[in-house]
Amino acid sequence: MSNSVLAKSKTEANWSALNRQVAQAKALMRTMRQTVEDIEDARIIERAKKANGEKPLIPWSQVKKELGLDF
Repeated sequence: MSNSVLAKSKTEANWSALNRQVAQAKALMRTMRQTVEDIEDARIIERAKKANGEKPLIPWSQVKKELGLDF
């Protein structure tokens, strides 16, 4: 009877360790996904800047007025 108790607690310990590893892996994947999204956003912005060339930019005051922003 004591053997089955030991085997059960050892299995539970293994599952606990695996659950921690899975949680850590998920957190790492979330961080990596956010980083990739940030890099993609930066690339899009740089392409837009390059495509815009030397065209004049829209002043922030005009953008705020058009969007109805008050900050």
